[in-house]
Amino acid sequence: MERRQAIAWAGSITMTGCVSALALGSLVGGFGLGSSPARHLRTAASGLTLVLPPAQLDSVAQVNSVAQVNSMAWWYVARASGLITWALLGASVVGGLLLATRLTQGRARAWTQGLHEFVGALAVVFTAIHLASVFACDKLQIGLRELLVPFTRLANPVAQGCGVLAFYLLAAVAATSWARALLPWRWWRRLHLLAFPLFGLACAHTVLAGSDTTRPILHWASLVMGAVILFLATLRLLTVQSAGAAAGVAAGARDTGVPASRAPQLRPAPTATAAAAAGTGMRLLIGQTTWEADNVLSLRLYSPDGAALPSWEPGAHIELALPSGRRRQYSLCGEVSDTGSYRIAILQVPGGRGGSVEVHTDARAGQLITVHGPRNHFPLVPSPAYLFIAGGIGITAMLAMATQVAAAGGEWNLVYVGRRRASMAFLEEVCALGPDRAEVRPADERGRPDLSALIAAAAPGTAVYCCGPDRMLQAVRERVATRGDLSVHSELFTGTEPCTGAALCVELRRTGCVITVPADRTVLQAIRDVVPAVSAGCEQGVCGACRTTVLAGEPDHRDRLLSNAERAAGAMLICVSRARGERLTLDL
Repeated sequence: MERRQAIAWAGSITMTGCVSALALGSLVGGFGLGSSPARHLRTAASGLTLVLPPAQLDSVAQVNSVAQVNSMAWWYVARASGLITWALLGASVVGGLLLATRLTQGRARAWTQGLHEFVGALAVVFTAIHLASVFACDKLQIGLRELLVPFTRLANPVAQGCGVLAFYLLAAVAATSWARALLPWRWWRRLHLLAFPLFGLACAHTVLAGSDTTRPILHWASLVMGAVILFLATLRLLTVQSAGAAAGVAAGARDTGVPASRAPQLRPAPTATAAAAAGTGMRLLIGQTTWEADNVLSLRLYSPDGAALPSWEPGAHIELALPSGRRRQYSLCGEVSDTGSYRIAILQVPGGRGGSVEVHTDARAGQLITVHGPRNHFPLVPSPAYLFIAGGIGITAMLAMATQVAAAGGEWNLVYVGRRRASMAFLEEVCALGPDRAEVRPADERGRPDLSALIAAAAPGTAVYCCGPDRMLQAVRERVATRGDLSVHSELFTGTEPCTGAALCVELRRTGCVITVPADRTVLQAIRDVVPAVSAGCEQGVCGACRTTVLAGEPDHRDRLLSNAERAAGAMLICVSRARGERLTLDL
């Protein structure tokens, strides 16, 4: 599906560019903005009568007429495609500045992002059309040397040089944009800033080339576009100062010359205040964003004042309170010993609930974001041996676990499965754990793993940890169930949508309230009317943030997180579960 979408997207850009260039080239020629090809033909034909016999005049004139028409047609296409390229580059710069200054939000931001990328790609197409038509136009007398080497054309070398340099900058911006998944975000951003000198060189080339620059419409268009770009650039510089100052404070506080994970004594231990902040929410600074793989973006979070963050154990997650009001949980995948920062990785899911798209679209280095946690509902239990099975973005939870077991010298194996290598995050870190222990299996190269063989080969007493798509988890559970000497521990990507059912009464023992839960509302939603601060998270029965103890009554468990032992001990996730009877008593 992704390949078909990419082909359709590239095809639409190419067809749009070609059709528009040819159509607009004809229009520009038809409006008579330049020399008329008919006048050139008459001049050529009249000159031939002085040297050729009348019998050959007609045939030679016809040949020259065709050549002149072809040359003028390419000239019109070159002019039109050049002007369109300049306009598209300006529109792309405006779109990038709109995204950088955060003047667009929500759906408007996603629409602006898509349009910015499409216009940028279309500018590349029109540049190719412009270069091809310039090369094909005999009137301009431009060859490969003039197209590739700046300042080599005898006539108007400055204009030609600006055009060639602009072409190279455009190639650099386009290449780094298409390969941004392979670059750290900071380096991609710095290379992407080449769009500004690129647009400046394109303006200089357009003006110095002299084509159609006397037209008033171009003067007004240039003035408006220049004013918009200047305003947005100034706004960007002003808004980035506060974020940059905050980032500088955090960087100065943590810049000791030695990685924090290697020098924990330089940082204070987490205090009770820090632990309390973890429960009520912390404002952390996004210090770095990095493309780890296709559609996988990692965030490195720091305390703005450089203080130590609450400690965590492998399997823990934090919850981001996004500006839209969404709250999403992401596994911590950094080093447990690093008390100065948290690292999470987010897979963009366009057809999901919107949280991952919002992070990918809006998150930028230097911003502050509210974070809750860390919490751990997927702990690493003591075991003589471990088998870690990660599917796709599930590697985020497995990575910290495998790292800790490997550092402790334990017995372990990791199988990392993905669709293709380019979509699998943290490959280098996984391979660095040990090629004899960590197995990377891109499905397009090696096919799907034989789960039955993996489980059968596990030593007695092995704890099998699995995080990935539902189908993989179900398959692992089924195979582990055939061996009573193994235990399975899993974490889901998605859970159950809030379920409704028969109305019931819920007594809140500590609060002393008795509330009625209607059939069309969840227990959590009804409790929030009385206790707004009740803990909640994913509201899908996955994260465990709303876990509550049942004191009386029989719950109807509909979550996908709690084990049978936890349910027997009285645990209940009130975001999705209800009651088998008419009444429940909760420890709230």
